[in-house]
Amino acid sequence: MRKVKIISLLDAIPVPFPEKSNLAFVEGEDGFPAYGFKKEHEVKRPYRLFLPERLPREFAVAVTVLLRSSDGGFLFAVLNPLETVVQLGVQLTPAADGYTNISLLYTDSEVHFTSQRLATFTVPSVQDEWTKLALQVTDSEVTLYLNCTKHSSAYAPRVPLELIFDPASTLFIGQAGGIIGGQFEVSPRRGVTEFKLVFRLVFC
Repeated sequence: MRKVKIISLLDAIPVPFPEKSNLAFVEGEDGFPAYGFKKEHEVKRPYRLFLPERLPREFAVAVTVLLRSSDGGFLFAVLNPLETVVQLGVQLTPAADGYTNISLLYTDSEVHFTSQRLATFTVPSVQDEWTKLALQVTDSEVTLYLNCTKHSSAYAPRVPLELIFDPASTLFIGQAGGIIGGQFEVSPRRGVTEFKLVFRLVFC
């Protein structure tokens, strides 16, 4: 059995918080401190400090989140050097009739000049309630787990199977930069966003 490597994107958040960062410690789901994101926050770091140059062909993204706004946004995004293309990211957007779209973006920026959605899942609204979501990616399929229960799978072949990031790419937490936008906002008192990038397997 291959070893599973876990990377927490929370490590990209500087502590103590910089002045006027619009970040705050808040009470998490289990009563322990967690990170809250206010309007106009910015967490922007070189991706290579936290992620490998080459993404494994099988990986998963696991997130626990409490949304206080129906607008959604990017939970995280790795952008190309011009900050015009999302190479890897998870985006929540409002859908019809109070539903929410959960999208995994996966783009070879050497080939595409716009961000590519590898898979999108429509789920009941996740606003104002704790939600655990995980996206498991295999060679030709993306599976969504919602609150540790399999929701659905989508056929999603991708090229390349192992995404290579540009050395000058940037990691954003809670948004996708000033050009693409999609800033994620939660309540400074009750909101929390927790990110983990899990390679190969999802453990619930």
